[in-house]
Amino acid sequence: MAQNTHSIRFFLAISLIGILVSHSNQETLPCALKEYSTGLVCVCNSKYCDYLDDPTPSEEYVFAIVSSSKSGLRFATTHGQFNLYKKYYIFDYDQLMARAIEAPAAESIEIEVDREQRWQKTEGFIGSISDSIENVLKIFPKTLRKHVYQSFFTQHGINVDFIRDLGFGVSEKYLEDSAPIFGSWERGEQFAQNLLKYLNTDSNETEPINCNILLDYEGGDAPMIANTTNHFEVYKQPLFYTMGHFTKFIAGGSVRIAAENKNDKVDVVAFLRADNSVAVIILNRNPVSVDVGIQDTYRGAVLFKIPPHSIHTVLYI
Repeated sequence: MAQNTHSIRFFLAISLIGILVSHSNQETLPCALKEYSTGLVCVCNSKYCDYLDDPTPSEEYVFAIVSSSKSGLRFATTHGQFNLYKKYYIFDYDQLMARAIEAPAAESIEIEVDREQRWQKTEGFIGSISDSIENVLKIFPKTLRKHVYQSFFTQHGINVDFIRDLGFGVSEKYLEDSAPIFGSWERGEQFAQNLLKYLNTDSNETEPINCNILLDYEGGDAPMIANTTNHFEVYKQPLFYTMGHFTKFIAGGSVRIAAENKNDKVDVVAFLRADNSVAVIILNRNPVSVDVGIQDTYRGAVLFKIPPHSIHTVLYI
């Protein structure tokens, strides 16, 4: 397949000629947000729980970008095409469209993706449910227990590979012995930053998720917090979604490929998946929006404006 010669710099230069406004539409069942003074969680109960089907496009030059943010995006999905010479705006939760378009991005980066430069293969992400977690789950209705399992261990959830017990892995020390902070984006962002750093090494090991997947108010922080007061709700923390941007979209057999980026406030990793589709994960740790240009040697270029403190997975074949 011939390489595309479109230039990211050309896209950045002409982005003001035409603007493609694309709303972020959450597919399947969206998050039921609940606000705390410390942030936002998603409520899951026997009657409702949010899920996301795999939005990977089936056509060439089409992409899907899945987005989560501190301000409330949770797996929001936007679709578009490469090489349209226009900018895709990822609007933050409840953000005014006009303000998002008018406000200039404080940063801009270029990511050059080359699937011919390959490094290690990942064996996928694994996690476990301990006896203590099962004891917490036993107090919940059967339907809610099913939502918890499906949220973690199925393709409609974040698709972590299940094993009964796990005694090794990349441990999240900052979560150990820590009381839950409801809606803490900072902890989810720190997890994503640590995992991006790990994935960008030459390790060939399986990527374990070595933290408790669910705890109650007294047990410490986790991706999901059980409400043991009324026994009818669990709360998906931002950590659940930042974790899911990796586990859901980087399956076993994926190979890390080149994704060059020179901005130390934006972390990037890219994988060629077993079905020959590409997943590019972008973490914006800036308190401001960022213009992101992706230049793929096979597909050409596309330009996004992403919100502050947000994580995105770009999917295309």
